Amino acid sequence: MRAVLLLALAVVVAGAVPSAKAQTAQTDSAKITHVLRTREGSVLLGRIIEERGDTIRFETRGGLLTIARSSIDDLKPVASNEVRNGVYWFADPNRTRLFFAPTARMLSPGEGYYSNTYLFFQTFAGGLSERMTIGGGMTLVPAGLDNQIYYLTPKVGLLNTETVNVAAGALLVLAPMDDGHSFGILYSVATYGGIDGSMTAGLGWGYYDNELANRPAIMVGGAKRVSRRVSFITENYVFPRESNPLLSYGVRFFGEKLATDLAMIYPMGSGMPFPGVPFVSFTVKF
Repeated sequence: MRAVLLLALAVVVAGAVPSAKAQTAQTDSAKITHVLRTREGSVLLGRIIEERGDTIRFETRGGLLTIARSSIDDLKPVASNEVRNGVYWFADPNRTRLFFAPTARMLSPGEGYYSNTYLFFQTFAGGLSERMTIGGGMTLVPAGLDNQIYYLTPKVGLLNTETVNVAAGALLVLAPMDDGHSFGILYSVATYGGIDGSMTAGLGWGYYDNELANRPAIMVGGAKRVSRRVSFITENYVFPRESNPLLSYGVRFFGEKLATDLAMIYPMGSGMPFPGVPFVSFTVKF
């Protein structure tokens, strides 16, 4: 039964992975190498023709522009699959996570985010290098520092290509109100796919103080981008000695810096009415 469920989940999520043809079919992308954002908020797609001291000559579909460096807020290269019919399809700012679970993608050096889940869990994360991401946070309720839960989320990238990523990491939790006991998860995870869709699978071993579980939980999930600002996401678990999986499914709305997740969590076999309980989270990239 467990194998059948996992296979079904894998098939559903695998449908989210785009075909090579869909990823490479772009219009005029060969002429677009950079996205330029002015201090007034305008976004231009094109390529740098020449750099002169305090100005840049920038070619767009509308013509050749000479722009003062002092007027530029941001100038960065773009990949061909980030441009669709002359429109910039920015990356998901929360691409290193599904809902709760991490993907195998890493934050770039200096890149970071703040995440709030249920207005209860506060999390910060940042990229220390191409292969090292560190995060952490705490709860805010109830009042008092001794009543909070504190956690760290280190992750190490083991393989990083355009479509395949592999990583290992941990969720390290400390609960002072529980006589200082620690618990958490040690995990490995792999992600396959690109900007339009991806599949993520992982294994996680729970621990309590010095005791480590001898069997892992299994996670299968993924994301399918359905428009420039919307993705469908699913994240599902099978736990050791438990035949009924925990399912989650929902939508992520996002811009370049902000992502909001609205989802449902449904424990199969629990007797809970479908569709389950709501999940709400938002993330701000910086």
